[in-house]
Amino acid sequence: MDIEELLYRVGELVEDTVKRLGSSTVRFLFPRPSKVPPSSSALVRLFKKALTPHEILSLRVQLAFLAYLVVALILVFLNLPWIFLAVSLLYILYLRYLLVTYQEFILEYSAYKTFYFWLSIIAIFAYGGYFAVRKYAFSPYHFYLYILLVLAVVLSFRYYFKSRYGRDYTYGVVEEVKNDLVKVFVHDDIAANVKPGYYWVPAVPDAEPGLVVKLLVEERAFRSARPVRILEVYLESQSSQTETEPKEETE
Repeated sequence: MDIEELLYRVGELVEDTVKRLGSSTVRFLFPRPSKVPPSSSALVRLFKKALTPHEILSLRVQLAFLAYLVVALILVFLNLPWIFLAVSLLYILYLRYLLVTYQEFILEYSAYKTFYFWLSIIAIFAYGGYFAVRKYAFSPYHFYLYILLVLAVVLSFRYYFKSRYGRDYTYGVVEEVKNDLVKVFVHDDIAANVKPGYYWVPAVPDAEPGLVVKLLVEERAFRSARPVRILEVYLESQSSQTETEPKEETE
């Protein structure tokens, strides 16, 4: 290979790399809904089971939020406000990218978006406000008042979210019927405060494997709610590996 051909190939590689970076940057800054479901081989290997698109997206959002909280805490401790602002902006853009791009695969998209977006905004202002408090506070009581203020904001948001989106039921898919019990699969449900997983509830007539059911959930103090019994059976089979909400025409 002569020097001219080598330079030509290097030029092609650089051009292709620049185009890919440009395309990725545009998609990141101006996301559009995608018909391609999210995927993550790393999460599948970590949990050692098949994950639905909703579960994969939910885990990616939760991990991004937790990572931001840890990194932001370190930046606050090191007193690096400008790096904190840059990281916060990057995190919000990434969260927006995930929620907009894969909105077709999120159950209760409006509730999900409201919960994580506003919780993230509260976290950013809570951390950011601490920089100012640490700089201008002249008494330890100022820190205590600030912590109480942040707690009041979090509790107010919790009350608003529950009053706007909260409900005492969720949906699941019947996986197994055994004697007088039914095993149902339930996705994580922010509106009902239910964690994903399999739950055993009392059996009801017509509950058969593959059918979507509506479940009553019971609130528990300082813990997630738990499905306790079946309220309704939707007589249209549906795989638990797609979604657990009944199709519109079955309601």
